[in-house]
Amino acid sequence: MSRIRPVAALTLALAVAAPLGAALASSGDNRPDRRTAEAVTPGNARFDAPAAIAAVLGAGYTAISELEWERGGWQVKANDAQGRRVELRVDATTGAVAPRSR
Repeated sequence: MSRIRPVAALTLALAVAAPLGAALASSGDNRPDRRTAEAVTPGNARFDAPAAIAAVLGAGYTAISELEWERGGWQVKANDAQGRRVELRVDATTGAVAPRSR
């Protein structure tokens, strides 16, 4: 697993990806098919780290503190509208944002 934590990297990613935020929609079911999840990597994902951050912000979440690649998608820790800490999943193929199921 690779982790990206530096605030500077997140700031740069937000600046690059901010225009994408409004165009991205969230979906209730964003679990990838296991066959395609194996083929998607951070290097070939349609939604890379900056796009994943933009998708999370576009879905109304704030204060992103952690971004991690796991099984064909991005795992993100952020705050919801009420300020509660939540774990999210961003599908690397569709950009759909959903709460992470455990």
